[in-house]
Amino acid sequence: MATTLVHVARAGNRVAGGALATASPAAATQLPPPGGGSWDHTWTTTDAKAGGTVYVEEHGDLIYLCDTAADGVAPRARIYAWNTTDGYLLRYSLTASGGNGSCAHGQASDGGAFDLPENDNINIDLFLGPYPGTNRTQPTFLNDH
Repeated sequence: MATTLVHVARAGNRVAGGALATASPAAATQLPPPGGGSWDHTWTTTDAKAGGTVYVEEHGDLIYLCDTAADGVAPRARIYAWNTTDGYLLRYSLTASGGNGSCAHGQASDGGAFDLPENDNINIDLFLGPYPGTNRTQPTFLNDH
């Protein structure tokens, strides 16, 4: 079973409700994850093996992070929401640490930080390994439904 999450947050990050959310363990998932072709957005790490992919369905704030290469490195994603006072604030993090084909996810029905604000920009910091590096991408989308 894939285990998830990371409590790695930069000092000074604030999260609504005062606590960083931890994603619940994701069940074993075949790639691509449930949702078929209905994903609003997909992004992949920039490494040659495309070792991590994030899938986003705006309705329900469903975000899946999947390990998509047998490269020995776990993909990670940090999900930020825009706040007009403070800029992007970390909502939660995911790690697909079960090897190739494993996924971790968060969704609005989990409540708290997983329920992303509507009509705000959401930024996903997607990378391989424990710290952001050269295989990093930072897509942003407007969470409008």
